[in-house]
Amino acid sequence: MTATTTSADRDDDLTAEVAPVGTDPVDLSDLRGEDADADQEVERPANRIAVAVAFPTIAAALMVGGIFKGVSPRFYAVVGGLLGVALAFGVSKVRRKPFLSNVLIVVGLFAIGLLLLAPDLGEVAHIQQLVAKAADDGNVLRPPVDFTTGWQAIVGWLMGTVGFGATWVAIVLRKPALALLLPLPIAAFAGISVPDNAQVASGIAVLVLFAVSLGILSSEQSTAGTDDESATPPLSYELRKAAKALPLLTAITVALFFLSKTNILFPDPVIDPAQEPQKPKTQPLSEVEDRVLFEVDSELTGPWRIGNLDVYDGTDFRLPPFAASELDEVGESGVVDKDLKASVEATFTVAGLGGAVLPVLPNTVGVIAQGPKLSYDGRNGNIRLVSGQVSPGLKYTVAAAGIPTVDDLIAVKTGIPKNEQQFTEVPEMPPAARDLIAQAPKSSKWEEFDFLRTFVLDNVTATGVGTPKSITPDRVQEILGGEKKASPFEIVATQALLARWIGVPSRIGYGFDGGEVIDGLRQVRPDNGAAFVEVYFPGYKWLPVIGVPKRAEPTVGSDPDQQRVDPNILPSEDVAVQLYLPTVIPPGSVLGKQVALTVLIAFPILLLLLSAYVVYPALRKAILRNRRRSKALEAGVRGRVALAYAEWRDWATDFGFGYPTDTPLMYLDRFIDDEEHTELAWLTTRVLWGDLQDDADMMYASLAEELSRSLRRRLAAAQPATVRVVAAVSRFSLRDPYAPDLETSSKWRSTRKERAREVIHA
Repeated sequence: MTATTTSADRDDDLTAEVAPVGTDPVDLSDLRGEDADADQEVERPANRIAVAVAFPTIAAALMVGGIFKGVSPRFYAVVGGLLGVALAFGVSKVRRKPFLSNVLIVVGLFAIGLLLLAPDLGEVAHIQQLVAKAADDGNVLRPPVDFTTGWQAIVGWLMGTVGFGATWVAIVLRKPALALLLPLPIAAFAGISVPDNAQVASGIAVLVLFAVSLGILSSEQSTAGTDDESATPPLSYELRKAAKALPLLTAITVALFFLSKTNILFPDPVIDPAQEPQKPKTQPLSEVEDRVLFEVDSELTGPWRIGNLDVYDGTDFRLPPFAASELDEVGESGVVDKDLKASVEATFTVAGLGGAVLPVLPNTVGVIAQGPKLSYDGRNGNIRLVSGQVSPGLKYTVAAAGIPTVDDLIAVKTGIPKNEQQFTEVPEMPPAARDLIAQAPKSSKWEEFDFLRTFVLDNVTATGVGTPKSITPDRVQEILGGEKKASPFEIVATQALLARWIGVPSRIGYGFDGGEVIDGLRQVRPDNGAAFVEVYFPGYKWLPVIGVPKRAEPTVGSDPDQQRVDPNILPSEDVAVQLYLPTVIPPGSVLGKQVALTVLIAFPILLLLLSAYVVYPALRKAILRNRRRSKALEAGVRGRVALAYAEWRDWATDFGFGYPTDTPLMYLDRFIDDEEHTELAWLTTRVLWGDLQDDADMMYASLAEELSRSLRRRLAAAQPATVRVVAAVSRFSLRDPYAPDLETSSKWRSTRKERAREVIHA
């Protein structure tokens, strides 16, 4: 046996067989090919691999930074990713010292987040509060997000971990191809949250950077594993190769840019959920934090409109279909509706309001705002932010058309425009509605509608909370012809349906009404939320008609925070009284509940203990392995060789191939002839007990470790997955280790002459 022979020097076609004596040999020739590749990967230059991994890390950083406002977040993310790559590259040089490397990893990753706080060094002492606040503020409706100080640290830790993990897999685990793919899921998840106007450019940048990393890796692989240093191409050749590929990358980038403008890459869906009417999602008032949403400076008292429900499917009023691509951007003039004349205005200052929709006045004519770009939805009259969400302190002024007088509405005789006729679609009216409409005056549409809505407010008692719910013609029949009780939302919906049944376009508007005047400004809070019917009259467009029911029924036992007190609303004629009657109820047995509770408590604990018992051997072996390797490094060459062979024997023991009393050469007879096994056995025997005790150098230790690693990998690969799992948690090697005294590193420090002196002295 020649000690300088390595696994990479052998013929790839050599058949390596490892199997117990007396069993059919297992052909592991394919596995030998994998080992040869793995051995070749050892020779790859780590600096080139780190550069290749850096490009997909930068791609992921660009995507992550794109979630935030401005350009600086992308820079911070890139710096954090590159610092992670550098950390992994540096720690890989000392990975044979487990304790030192682990300390460097933990401290280094934490330091990356702190380094990104360099522009705000004074905030480092409050890093915990800043991170917690950034995490809380991250619950936004859509990006981009404000890049606060806390986000600097979070992005640094995230991208530092991504860069470190990818580089560690590439250099230490020798899986560079897999490492290039690790940052891509981060880029994909972040790409979902990147604003629409930046998605195409960011996606193309990711593609180009990934292509560059593949080029660097493929160039490196072409010379990997060669012993001839001259085989590595010079820098000038690499630069010429990159220059030749640049036109192709440019052409691909330009082609993707123009294709993104068509429907080829992103075809329009047959059914787009975003453009379909949706049921509103509501939240009980008791679950909403009481805070000032916005302040209004105006002579008006409301309503402060947010949106509407204008699609009725026979059961529910739904939100109108929404598509960001169909919105009109608000121009420099601020005018959004040229058909109406502005006569009233209000100045809004945002405080605790979230989302992307700004409260406005009905029939908005124009809006003037400094800061974010705004868009206008011509269907429902909403003013929205083009990107991001509403930030506290935003101030804007809304000009709107005034409310016409009753005489003006009575004088309207013009027919309904065709595009507004869709808001008169409604199922057949119930008998109660037909009878009520028959009593209404027919002199004008306004007087007819006003009669119907007034009847509902005067005769229907409000009960319950105003949460939107389904309302059908049958339910309207119950309200008008039966119990005459309904929730506030049902009262508004009934008015809207009555308007449609007489041919007046209607919908349900929602937003806020009123507010408390403090220091000359009207402060609006969540409990000022309101729903109201909106009707369309030609020449005046959509008009809010706000009214309150004449009577309301108290909700006994409900949360008082969910009820609004209005002194103008009279109590219902049906008096609600809480009556408590004592009832003797025999106590039930609690044994079953106690047993069930005990089982529920004990089962997770027992499951946790069982899992710990099963997993403990794997953890214990990992701890012993790190401890032994540290001591073997201190002991020198003979200690490393002894440990390498002992790890092979313990690994085989866990798979059922024990024989702890066999020497390395005796153990060869238990297996079919295998060159690597034979070489490791002879190398161990010669270094520990033979002619190489005093002459072995680090090359022998590295060779023994690589042979041991290859044998363990091949033995595991030849077994089923279930056997590998059982071997990982096996206790065989812990109960009967091949070399139990390896933790005493001084055993391998003495040379043969020193042991001879000890014998003579004795």
